Amino acid sequence: MASAPYDILRRHSDGSLIWLESTAELTHARDRLQQFYSASPGEYFVFDQRSQQIVAKVPASLPAGD
Repeated sequence: MASAPYDILRRHSDGSLIWLESTAELTHARDRLQQFYSASPGEYFVFDQRSQQIVAKVPASLPAGD
């Protein structure tokens, strides 16, 4: 089974993080951030399990035009 080191999470208004899915490719994870945001605006993250860092983020509100 292939490894999926990138976790996609959403921050709820109470500050808790909810896991949504994992993916093997960072580019796919970034695309999914935008899809999740389009469907339900909020704050989303991609967490890299290997580096233990957030490697991509969509803030709770994007600037106008994004």
